[in-house]
Amino acid sequence: MSVGRTAPPQASRTVDVSRLLALSSEGASLVLGIFIVTNVVFTISTIHSVSPRWPAYVAAVIVSAAGVLLARPHPDPFPLRDSWLVVGAVVASTLLISWTLPTEGPTGRASWHLGSNTWLLWFLILRGRTALAWGAAAAMAAITAVWTATTGRSALTGLLMVDTQLGLLVVATLFVTSLRRTARRINELTERSVDAAAAAATAEASRQVRLQRAAEVAAASLPLLERVASGAPLSDDERGRMREAEARLRDGVRGRALATPAVLDAAAAARARGVDVTLLDDRGSGLGSGEAMARVDDAVAAALAAATGTVTVRLLPPGRDEALTIVSVDGDRVSRTVLDAAGSTTAA
Repeated sequence: MSVGRTAPPQASRTVDVSRLLALSSEGASLVLGIFIVTNVVFTISTIHSVSPRWPAYVAAVIVSAAGVLLARPHPDPFPLRDSWLVVGAVVASTLLISWTLPTEGPTGRASWHLGSNTWLLWFLILRGRTALAWGAAAAMAAITAVWTATTGRSALTGLLMVDTQLGLLVVATLFVTSLRRTARRINELTERSVDAAAAAATAEASRQVRLQRAAEVAAASLPLLERVASGAPLSDDERGRMREAEARLRDGVRGRALATPAVLDAAAAARARGVDVTLLDDRGSGLGSGEAMARVDDAVAAALAAATGTVTVRLLPPGRDEALTIVSVDGDRVSRTVLDAAGSTTAA
């Protein structure tokens, strides 16, 4: 049963029994409406059979309100506080109506509360509160038994009044057990599908990166290779461009995550000044966030812009306090800059 409202934002996307039964659908809202109308019709049509009459009206309001509460969209299991309110409604309505029923002859539809309460407990079981539902059913049976005992009716009368209701709850318990197994299978299949889609997306992204790298390599090296294959003497400018292209290709292979446009441009500028630049990626991937890698780009570019002699930039393997080191050597002068996993400079 549901009033068709949107599930709260915190609701999990995992399939549960409520979602399998579409308890937030318009059809479920129609069932809730029929449930409320039925309570009202039974109350009014049997009001001449009970005395006093006001408890029947109050019970109808309580049971119908519990149905609306139980229809509230929420992932299974149903909230514990609201579940206790449903249990309270079952107990209160049973207490209100039992001692107004006729003490002789069949009660007929005047004991409508038993069937309505059973439907409340049925859906409480479906929503993951089986123990509370059976506790409320036991309380309803006990109250009915006490009423038969205090009004001179036989114990068999009390049993016959609730036996069908208890049987329905047995069916609900077995039914929900089967549905939960189905929900688990659906969730497992969904998880596998999501994992497969993620793996496919990762593979496609890797393929696109490889294609892009291949295109970049071809664009940078093919004209130079064709120039070498021509056999004509190379000018100093052409030799310089070939050395620069070779250095960029080496940076892309050995530097990997470090080989960003900003770092490659800074490395090319440093090499043009005669600096020996080495980029090494021993981590296999960049740092954990884009902000951290942006700080790495800035730090490496600044170090290369000020460097002389030899500079080695190295991304260290994961699991260390130090994430990246920049070591500059110029004669006897050695400087070392260390960045952590957040891309922030730490004490060397």
